[in-house]
Amino acid sequence: MTALSAALAAAWSMLALQAAPVDTPAPVVAATEPVTVEPAALPAAPVVLPLLLRRDTPIHFMVVNEVTTKTHRAGHRFKLRVDKPVIVDGDVVIAVGATAWGEVTAATGSGNVGKSGKLEAKLLYVESRGLQIPINGSNAAKGAGGGGETALGVLALGPLGLFAKGNNAKIKAGELMTGFVEQDVEIPRAVPAGL
Repeated sequence: MTALSAALAAAWSMLALQAAPVDTPAPVVAATEPVTVEPAALPAAPVVLPLLLRRDTPIHFMVVNEVTTKTHRAGHRFKLRVDKPVIVDGDVVIAVGATAWGEVTAATGSGNVGKSGKLEAKLLYVESRGLQIPINGSNAAKGAGGGGETALGVLALGPLGLFAKGNNAKIKAGELMTGFVEQDVEIPRAVPAGL
């Protein structure tokens, strides 16, 4: 055997050794119960129950702008503001200054022969904590009659005195009204900062 063939034979056996599969023992797995991993416990969020605003709870309002038969007709909505806070379980559920709405339901203007105007209005709802809380209550106003002025006008002016007008009915700005919660309403509690 020549040196060249001996070197080739040695290289060939090295390649054969590298290509031979190596027997490695399989890992031993012990038969055990299945392992369950529990997620990390999160702190429980505090349970915040809503407040119950009961039916017929009174709410005090103040009319923001004058409503009169001279300029307003049935269907006109007018603004009110809450005049006293409404408190449930120590929590102010409707604050002073909260907006409320009313609606003119009937309006008759003043007329000749001293006929006075008549105005009727009802409360609709109050806005608080993103809710429109239905309320009920009504108000009626009547203008002062002009009957006496008409009689004097007829005496002084003859038939032209019949055109003397009565006064318009009005709900004045600043006038106080009381309404009542129409049905039980759940009000979300104010969540303290940091929760």
